Amino acid sequence: MEAISRRQSFSEKGINVMSEKEKIIVFSSREICYQSSSFFANQMADAFENLGFDVQVCEFDEQDDLDAVFQPLYGKKYRLLLDFNSTITRMVEEDGTPVLDKIDGPFFDYILDHPLFHYNCLNANLKNLNGIFLDEAQEAYVKRYYPRVKQTLTMPLGATEAVTGGRKKETEEILFMGTYDDPDSIYEMVSLSPEPLKTYMKELIDMRVEDPVLPMEEAFRQLLKTHGEDLPDDKFSLFMNAMYSVDAYIRDYFRKAAVDELVRAKIPVRLVGEGWEKYESCNEAYVTREKAVVFGLSFEKIAHADVLLNVSPFFNHGAHDRIFAGMANHCTVLTDQNPYLERILKEGEQVCMYSLKDIRTLPDYAAELLSGRTEMSVGDVAHLVGYGNQSKFASAFRAVYGYSPLEYRRRMKNNASIISV
Repeated sequence: MEAISRRQSFSEKGINVMSEKEKIIVFSSREICYQSSSFFANQMADAFENLGFDVQVCEFDEQDDLDAVFQPLYGKKYRLLLDFNSTITRMVEEDGTPVLDKIDGPFFDYILDHPLFHYNCLNANLKNLNGIFLDEAQEAYVKRYYPRVKQTLTMPLGATEAVTGGRKKETEEILFMGTYDDPDSIYEMVSLSPEPLKTYMKELIDMRVEDPVLPMEEAFRQLLKTHGEDLPDDKFSLFMNAMYSVDAYIRDYFRKAAVDELVRAKIPVRLVGEGWEKYESCNEAYVTREKAVVFGLSFEKIAHADVLLNVSPFFNHGAHDRIFAGMANHCTVLTDQNPYLERILKEGEQVCMYSLKDIRTLPDYAAELLSGRTEMSVGDVAHLVGYGNQSKFASAFRAVYGYSPLEYRRRMKNNASIISV
């Protein structure tokens, strides 16, 4: 994680670099997927040490003696206490005093999912609870619906280069690294939910499939308005927490849709992560599945790839660290677009953005990236003829000519070769 490059974000948001050495504790209180919590904690600690702080990494789990973990910290002053998807916010002493209230310092919970999953933690009655988020809309959601969170900031995770450097493989293959679950199975769970949750969730799924960039909280507000209903803020956030299956469904629906489109177009895809044995491909010959690796080794996989796919509809106004991992390891990153990415990244400089709303155009983007051609790209042509969005250009082109721009180009080349012969 390129935590060092994020030092300005802390300073700009009120966590100022000190004039003399101050102490920071970086916790890892739970194991997040692929052992990423420990990786993040140690990378962040290294970054703070480079800034001149005295940093202690504190890793533990539920089986450890928590008294032995926390009692040496009580009463001491720290510049910052940091954890990732923390469990510490819910820990209390026998007299009911929160553990964190007995340590002198601001506590920041680095939330790596939509905050709806962390309802109890963000509602903890702590003296100095703060949050870091990966998405601007999700930060705004917490500001409105979780009044106990004092300070908030948006700060997507960075990335690091592979230790071995990595040598690119000469293969026309797209790499995707991430978890998968069968969206139909998730939808069955939704169907078993009590009313009105079941109706709300099914309508929210339809809304977000139709408009993938629409944040879930905004979709829910629109839905309530359509039904002529209103919820106070505390009930709104509680309902959001209960409807977590919507977010899970949307993630896996679009991951399946993206891989389906690629293999249907006979573009090979390598899938690395848990759950992909549940994926039923429409063209199995173009799918390779690999077991998950621990997070620190994921950069080695990425370093060998030319094109890295990102599908993250749960960050509508933010960024998944997969994007920066690809860029740090010299991949071209093929990612779903959102307003935040369009603002901070420049299309064509290691990044190509496609639209989840028009996901049928994804193979065109992928094939062009893999082909390595030097002539004007479809994206350049789209901009040249007045389209600001390549996916809209591809859809319009297909409607007129019956082929995608890339397929049309290939056919024209083949015709030219026949004529020249």
